Amino acid sequence: MYLTEVENNFLENLEYQISLKVESYKTFKRIPVFTDQVMQFDKSVVNLTEKFEKIRLRDKYHIIITELDNLIKNSKSK
Repeated sequence: MYLTEVENNFLENLEYQISLKVESYKTFKRIPVFTDQVMQFDKSVVNLTEKFEKIRLRDKYHIIITELDNLIKNSKSK
């Protein structure tokens, strides 16, 4: 279950970064440079989340396909 541990660590880190963003945004929202950086960070978080979800979905599809292949092989061998 190493992948689950990596996923959990990633999600914990992501939640921590989001909480930091919320705190810092309140402080720096009036400074244009920081506002731009926060917006870029938002985009990065969204992109990382989407990428992570695609990887998880791909892994789930792979498991389903593998199980279906096994069922087909078992049914043909009978």
